[in-house]
Amino acid sequence: MSDGGLSEAARRELLPTGALRLAVNVANAEMAAERSPGTYEGKAIDLVRRLAADWGIAVEIVPFASGGAILADMGAWDAAVLAVEPSRLDRLHFSPAFATVDATLATVGPSPVATCRGADAKGVRIAVVRGAAYTAHLEASMTEATLVAFDRPKEARAAMLGGACDFVAGIRSTLEGMAGANPSVRLMDDDFLRVPQALAIALRKPHASAALDAWMAGAGPAGARA
Repeated sequence: MSDGGLSEAARRELLPTGALRLAVNVANAEMAAERSPGTYEGKAIDLVRRLAADWGIAVEIVPFASGGAILADMGAWDAAVLAVEPSRLDRLHFSPAFATVDATLATVGPSPVATCRGADAKGVRIAVVRGAAYTAHLEASMTEATLVAFDRPKEARAAMLGGACDFVAGIRSTLEGMAGANPSVRLMDDDFLRVPQALAIALRKPHASAALDAWMAGAGPAGARA
C-alpha cells in the first residue's frame, strides 16, 4: 500500500500525472464555484479536500463550463464530479452519490405558468444545455414544448433573458442566483428532477473504482452528504 491507504495499483490508474486532476462543472455553483482566480468552493470541493487529506495526494481542479463539456474531454481529467445519469454508464463508473441538486425552470416577466409541468405546451421554447443530465430527463418527459439546446448554461440563460426562449432549464441554486441579479426572473414553484451528484472515473479502472467506493463508504460521507 502507498501512503494514505491508496494501493499502488489504484494510484497508477487514478493519478497518471502524480496529482488527481478533478473536473468540475462551474455552472453548478452549489458543487464548485470559482470565488477568486484559481480558488474554488462548494460541496464537491469540500469532499475532494477530505479525500486528498486522507490519501495524502495533491489535487488539481480542472474547471469546465458544463457537464457535457466534461464528458467531451475525458482525457483532461482523472476524476469528475458529475450528475449520475443512466446514459453515462457506458463510459463512467460512479461512486455512491454524496449530494443532490434540484433542477427547475425559470422565465422572465409575467407568466400564467407556475409549474414545470405547465411549461410543457405547444409553442413553448425551453432553453437547455447539451449533455446535461436534466436535459436528458426533459427530452424523455416533455411531449409538447420545444427544447432548444445550447453548449453553455450562460448561453441558455441569455436566450431566455433575450426572449429567444420562454423558459430556461437549470439547477435551482444557479437560477436563484440569476433571479437575485434580475428581479424580473421568476422560478417555477416546483422542480422537475432531483439530480444525484457523485465522483466519476472512466470505466476499466477496477482498482481506482474500488478505492473510491471504499472511501465513500467509510470516511468519505462523514459530513459530506447533503
